[in-house]
Amino acid sequence: MSAKKPRIAIVGAGVVGSTLAWHLARRGAAVTLIDAGRPGGGCTGRAFGWLNVAHGQPEPLRALRHLATHEWRRLQRELGERLEIDWCGALTWTADPADAERLVRDHAAAGYDVRLMERDEIALREPNLIAVPEVAAFSPLEGGIDAGAMTAVIAEAACEAGATARFDCAAEGLKTAGGRVTGVRTAQGMVDADTVVLAAGTATPALAAGLGPVLPIEASPALLLRFHAPRRLVHTILNGPAVEMRDGGPGELRAAEDFGPGADADAIARETLAAIGRTLRGAEDVTVASAQVGERPMPADGLPIIGFMPQVEGLYIAAMHAAVILAPTVARLMTAEILDDIPVAMLEDLRPGRAAD
Repeated sequence: MSAKKPRIAIVGAGVVGSTLAWHLARRGAAVTLIDAGRPGGGCTGRAFGWLNVAHGQPEPLRALRHLATHEWRRLQRELGERLEIDWCGALTWTADPADAERLVRDHAAAGYDVRLMERDEIALREPNLIAVPEVAAFSPLEGGIDAGAMTAVIAEAACEAGATARFDCAAEGLKTAGGRVTGVRTAQGMVDADTVVLAAGTATPALAAGLGPVLPIEASPALLLRFHAPRRLVHTILNGPAVEMRDGGPGELRAAEDFGPGADADAIARETLAAIGRTLRGAEDVTVASAQVGERPMPADGLPIIGFMPQVEGLYIAAMHAAVILAPTVARLMTAEILDDIPVAMLEDLRPGRAAD
C-alpha cells in the first residue's frame, strides 16, 4: 500500500460491507461506509443467524464455508469479545436416519467436525424434544448470532478504526471518468473514491448497470420469526423436519421459514408456532412476537459474486447469499485483493464476469 491512503467507498452496511470496512480501516485505508439506513438494518437484520458449515456445500463454496466458524471466532477475539455468539452447536435430522449418516460421512471426509449423535445423547442435550430422532448430525463448532445487532457492533468498530459513516444516506449512482469508477453519488453529495465496493444486496445490479456484464442477482425472500418464550426451551440449533429454530436470547425463540410468492407471513408464523408446540415440551406459553421478510441477494447459480468488475476499473462487487456465514472470511480475502492487489485463488470461480464467459 502506498503512503497515500487509498480512498474506498463501500455501498451497503450489512454484515459484509461493515466487516470489510473494519478490515480496510484497520489497514489504514480511508473508508467511507454508505447505507440508506442503519448498519445491519436491511436483509442482514432479518437473517436467522445460524453460523453453519454443514450445509450448502457446492464447489467452489466448500472451502470458504469450512473457514466460516473459525473466522467468526477470530473476529470475536479481535473485537475483544464485543460480539455475542452462542456457540451452542447444531443438530440436524430428517425422517430418514440415513440422511444424517450421509451428512456426517460427507463432511468427515472433508475434514469438518460433524459426528453422529444417537437418541439417548440427543435426549440429554435437548430434554424438551417430544419425538427424539434415532440419530442426528451434531456440529459442535456452529452457533447462533443476532446478525443485525452484531453488524452494528462491527460497523461501530470500523468507525473507531477510522472509517467514515454515511448512514441514512442513499446511494443514487456511481461516478465514472476515463473508463473507471471514481465515486458514489449520494443523497448527501458526492463521495470520491479510488475503489467502490458494492455490497448493497439486491440493489447491487441497478447500481452497477451499464458498467460491465449484467449481474444475475434476484431477491430470494426468507422469513425470520421471533417468538416470546418464558424460558430457554432449546439448547442447540435444531434443524429438523418440522421446524428450524434456535434460542434467540432471554425470553426469545427464533425460527426460519421459506417465503414464496403469495405467502402470508402471519399464517406461516401461526403454523410454525403450532409446529413448535408439537416439537417441544413446555411450549404452551410461547407466542408470536414478529414475522419479518428478508430479501436475500441470490445470484442465479447460487454462488457468491466477488471481485473487480471487468470492463471498468475501480469497481468491486460483493454479493452473496449466506452473507452472515461468509462475511468474516470473504472480508479478509477481499481486503487482500483491494489493498494489496493480490488475486485470491479461493475467489477465482466467483468473479463477476463468469456469467459472460
